[in-house]
Amino acid sequence: MSDFDLVDIEVTHESADDVLYTDLGETSESHLHTVQAVRLQAGQPDSELRSLKQLDENSVKMLEHQVDAAYRALFEMDGKALLADEVGLGKTIEVGMILKEMHFRETNDSVLILTPAQLAKQWQAELREKFGLEFVCNYDDDFNGFDSHDYIIASIDTAKSDRYRQAVLKRDWDVLVLDEAHYVKNEETDRYELIDQLRYNYAFFLTATPIQNELTDLYNVVSLLRPGLFGTRDVFHQYFINSDQETLVNRNELQDRLNKVMIRNRREDTDVDFTERRVDTRKFDPSPAERELYQAVSDYVKGAYSQDQGQKLVLMLLQKEVVSSPEALETTIRKRLDDQSELTQTEELESIIDLIDNIDTVTKQERLLDIVEEARENVEKGRVIVFTQFRATQRRVAERLASEGYTVHSFHGGHSSQEKEDIIESFEEQGGILVSTDAMSEGRNAQFCNILVNWDLPWNPMRVEQRIGRIHRIGQKRQVYVFNMALKDTVEEYVLERLYHKIDIFQQSVGELSEILTRLEESGKSFEDEIFERLVNANSEVDLENNFDAMAVDLQEQRDLAEKLEEFNSGVFEGFDLGASDD
Repeated sequence: MSDFDLVDIEVTHESADDVLYTDLGETSESHLHTVQAVRLQAGQPDSELRSLKQLDENSVKMLEHQVDAAYRALFEMDGKALLADEVGLGKTIEVGMILKEMHFRETNDSVLILTPAQLAKQWQAELREKFGLEFVCNYDDDFNGFDSHDYIIASIDTAKSDRYRQAVLKRDWDVLVLDEAHYVKNEETDRYELIDQLRYNYAFFLTATPIQNELTDLYNVVSLLRPGLFGTRDVFHQYFINSDQETLVNRNELQDRLNKVMIRNRREDTDVDFTERRVDTRKFDPSPAERELYQAVSDYVKGAYSQDQGQKLVLMLLQKEVVSSPEALETTIRKRLDDQSELTQTEELESIIDLIDNIDTVTKQERLLDIVEEARENVEKGRVIVFTQFRATQRRVAERLASEGYTVHSFHGGHSSQEKEDIIESFEEQGGILVSTDAMSEGRNAQFCNILVNWDLPWNPMRVEQRIGRIHRIGQKRQVYVFNMALKDTVEEYVLERLYHKIDIFQQSVGELSEILTRLEESGKSFEDEIFERLVNANSEVDLENNFDAMAVDLQEQRDLAEKLEEFNSGVFEGFDLGASDD
């Protein structure tokens, strides 16, 4: 028996909610067996991760906080841990170290890694390239089901599907890894039910946002990982949160319990030296034809919205497309004209088509050439990522760049998982310009590139930061340049200058943005809804400026509230120093 083997204890997740505490400060010996679930045999003492000596330093740079997290997860938390580092600190690397060590000790006969679909192939590549660990992915041609392989990476939605669910649940897995664990925070979902019913010995959950809206999120995730650690949900709330949920009570007890299962590193507490991020917003005067088109679309959107509230999403789309490209706008308008049954304004739409036909030169395309030419002259392989929200825009931009002799790669959601991997690999090897939709904006790693262009800007700042996060993360060795392109006197300029720059979104982390947006959206409106309604309800340019200035004030208030929420979260995660005594 190796020094990493388990004692023979079986735990059933279904019994977690049956655990009742009359006093959470006292726990019986039998309950300790339940909440700790698995124990490491007391063989020779472990003072290091022995497998790390086998790793190639050129493949993976091991940072102190990552090594410490991997060690604690294995030897201080009995192989069940919630890795909750802030975004960009390398939780995947921590799991890689853990799995490498378990492989070294021959205690990982079967491993199931569940991820969001778009990240499965990236996990597979990182574990192979950095740690020499071979996994089959459910998107591979040779994947034959969950009962045919011992080392599997799969999307959680594939695992919970009717086709595979029973095979996944039938096995006793040695190790379960769950990426983006906050996706299972809701106990009423199929995802939660799948994890609740899975049988495994060791488990490592990853999330940068263990608390998204309320402390119950943390309760649900932790209770999947360590059933019974917090007792029942009702007792948890009664014991740790006061009635208005603004103050923690029994903080030391909560900290003690979290310390058994959660590891959270923050950027400022690590020795990671992130490179500088420089943001350059370039605003251009639209041509007379472009300005006339923008005004016509804006007038149409305002008029249609005042008559028919049900068209909001389509109208919002038109307002975004008109500053993206004539091609994107024309695609939507022609689809709208094809459905004559719902239209009373066909003449206006047909006149917009005529205005599109009058545009000979797209200003943004010409100005993009200036940016990419600078990159071609000054940066190795001239690599630049250009993000747009629309496939039609993507096609037109790619064609224009290719006509100028650039090596062009296109990335969008219609590609298969393998095609996406091949595109990113070709971009890294060949250089040139990657023109991508937002299908690439979450989870993908492209630190080999340090220049990013926002051709058009999502109205949700979280999506902007997710784009930037593809290149500005651990492993980036160069200064990062972000270019924002905007047409003057359009909604793009208002969003950039009066909202994004005023709350300084380009210098905030995803976590900070999430807190701001969560506070705003608790009122029932999304960020995009708010922008659109302030846009269509303005009767003049002065009204529009005032509307956006008012929204900037609202955002600042949300930011202040978010900072207070962060103080609350810090109380949960980092010592519970809230200035109040325990009850």
